[in-house]
Amino acid sequence: MRRLVVVMLASALLAACGLKGPLYLPTPQQEREIAERKKRLEEREQREKQQQHASQAPQSGQPEQPQPAQPPKQPEASPQ
Repeated sequence: MRRLVVVMLASALLAACGLKGPLYLPTPQQEREIAERKKRLEEREQREKQQQHASQAPQSGQPEQPQPAQPPKQPEASPQ
């Protein structure tokens, strides 16, 4: 009985620890392709960050002045 519990516990632990991808080493050609893909992705993310920062920067070269807070409008009383 104890042996069965140990075997079941060991198999459950081993099944939960694995890598879900393929279990082989990539060839040198595949490694180059993966590296190129990763490099292109990093370059694209860097360009997107630069574009996002450029679109958020003020266009006139001067810092933006904060707008004063507007008081909420009061509804007008209607004559009855």
